[in-house]
Amino acid sequence: MCHKVFILTKIQTGRYTDIIMYNNCSMRCPEEQETIPENSTCFRFPVFQVENVPQYLIVLNCAINVLFVITAIIGNLLVISAVWKTPSLRCPSNVLLCGLATSDLAVGLVVQPLFLYIELTQIIGKPAQYPCALGHAFIIVSYSVCGVSLLTVTVISVDRLLVLRYHVRYVNIVTVQRVSHLVLFIWLASTSLASLILWNEKIFLVVMALVVGICLCLSMFVHLKIYRVVRRHQQQIQTQREAVQASDGFNVARFKRTAANAFLIHYFLLLCYTPLFITLLLTSNEDKIDSASWKKVDSAIAWKLTSTIVFMNSAVNPFIYCWRLREMRVTIKKTLKAIFCRM
Repeated sequence: MCHKVFILTKIQTGRYTDIIMYNNCSMRCPEEQETIPENSTCFRFPVFQVENVPQYLIVLNCAINVLFVITAIIGNLLVISAVWKTPSLRCPSNVLLCGLATSDLAVGLVVQPLFLYIELTQIIGKPAQYPCALGHAFIIVSYSVCGVSLLTVTVISVDRLLVLRYHVRYVNIVTVQRVSHLVLFIWLASTSLASLILWNEKIFLVVMALVVGICLCLSMFVHLKIYRVVRRHQQQIQTQREAVQASDGFNVARFKRTAANAFLIHYFLLLCYTPLFITLLLTSNEDKIDSASWKKVDSAIAWKLTSTIVFMNSAVNPFIYCWRLREMRVTIKKTLKAIFCRM
């Protein structure tokens, strides 16, 4: 017979204080040996909390995510296929879009299925027994693809500035091969930075804040620079635009369209990520929040809903590409027609 003497111990894990119950008996009970170590690390991720959260809200959130999964996978596969199969679309800017589409595809193929599996497992099965490794995998992969998306849209903005500043030498400076290597480097860097959360959460949060801050400041600087240069350029050639374009081969109207595309993609991503950043800041400072409702329920609901908004970005991006890029839209239409004709 196992005589139980329980000791309550507080362990500080990043933003949360977990109360763990240790069994002080000479013969450990088998059921406790399996569950106690698992729960102490898994429950520090508020996005997976289901206690006190209305079940209908979790089911509705999962249903919406299923729609986003289907849209993200099909849409981003079509974008990648269009660029891969069409030589005229294989330019540096579209290679960067492919890098962004790849991260969005990873969201649909890996991140959202993990999110749905853990959420539904806790509703259908026993909440205390879902695999902790899946929780860690979700956090690492989700932060990795978020990093790839943010870095890629920043590089897309810088690419537009390079077109404006070096439009004659741009084709020699920015090549498809160099951009492909840069996209690979972004993936490696983002995965490495995301892995820091397993080593030290505080260092991870500091590094993540620095990276996000640098990307946002750089993007704002680039956008303001592009706006000022284009405005000055338009004023200078207002009466002789045709002659200037013929002499240097720079099409102002076409550049404005491509710059507008870059701005739209960038600010739509920020629009989707801002609620999650706000939730992260609130959760990081929840000791200063005098609200029992926030700590008990609202925090978990906010994480679930803001995560879904971030996932929505991956599903909507392909529609933005098709809306703004005529050649890609035409290619994807041809691909869809060919697929339906074979059915």
